[in-house]
Amino acid sequence: MNATVIPVYVLTGFLGSGKTTLLNRILEEAKARGIKPAILLNEVGDVNVEGQLIEKDIPMSEVLGGCICCTSRGDLGLELVQLAQEHQPDVIWIESTGVAQPLEIMDGVTEASLYAKLELKNVVTVVDARHLLDRLRIGSGKTFKLMKEQIQAANLLVLNKIDLVSEEDLSEVHDSITDWNPYAEVVKTVRSELDPAILYAEHDKLNYCEHSDKDHVHDEFCGHDHTHEHEHEHPHVHHSLHDHVNVVTYYFKGNVDSNAFEAFLKQLPDEIYRAKGIVAFQDTVSLFLFQYAYREIDFLRITPQKSVNHVAVFIGEGFSQSELISQLEQLDVLA
Repeated sequence: MNATVIPVYVLTGFLGSGKTTLLNRILEEAKARGIKPAILLNEVGDVNVEGQLIEKDIPMSEVLGGCICCTSRGDLGLELVQLAQEHQPDVIWIESTGVAQPLEIMDGVTEASLYAKLELKNVVTVVDARHLLDRLRIGSGKTFKLMKEQIQAANLLVLNKIDLVSEEDLSEVHDSITDWNPYAEVVKTVRSELDPAILYAEHDKLNYCEHSDKDHVHDEFCGHDHTHEHEHEHPHVHHSLHDHVNVVTYYFKGNVDSNAFEAFLKQLPDEIYRAKGIVAFQDTVSLFLFQYAYREIDFLRITPQKSVNHVAVFIGEGFSQSELISQLEQLDVLA
């Protein structure tokens, strides 16, 4: 199994916001930098028209006929694992259908991390300034609610089509999205035009610079490379999302004490509302799949037919990532 952890990025936003245009810019930039991307495209219909425009040499999977966040979420995990294992890309981008709920997609990605070394890094939401302004005027409805949810789940907001609104209206839209999500960075664009490098999480910015022509990258973006220092200190810890929506993925080095692990789960803070993983305990030869949801814990003895990771994934809002990592490290004892 490939020991390298592959970063995964989610690209979301309501229908017509400019996601596909941005994805094409990402792919062009990756090619210029020598980065190998893989793409997972989702479409509600039975044909993904945009997928036909992707260059043939870019590994791509499609989840068609449904939204990732509902009936096809299991397909998402399967496709991600296959992309990772068959192509071993440097990065995987998921372009979700415009009607998808990002938090459910995030859950699907973390499910896949049980079987392939994948790390959810960032959720990028593209916002159509003109469309959102219209919805703000209405102030209700399913579309308005979904657009708000997509904005709230993001780590980076691409406020697109700003040329279609006045400065006063743009200020209103900007105030609204920063009110809904004060933690995310906002980038204003026309036709989704931006430097794709800013889409990547902080840790991956350094990896990105390793592939980059330094003459074309700003010094403040690619400073001293701490990547290898970080991996040396915590080769099994992977976390990078902002504090308002956290996803922490922890790969265990060895077996853990079953009683201590269960006690650890029972004292998780209320801000962590979902956890799952596969663990090996010191007092049994079996592997266990654990599930944690809103303080309910379940363990299931499993016998995998293929290699799986010993990993724990935590999803929540506003909890201390450093404290959680510290507790996990105390549990993690080499077999």
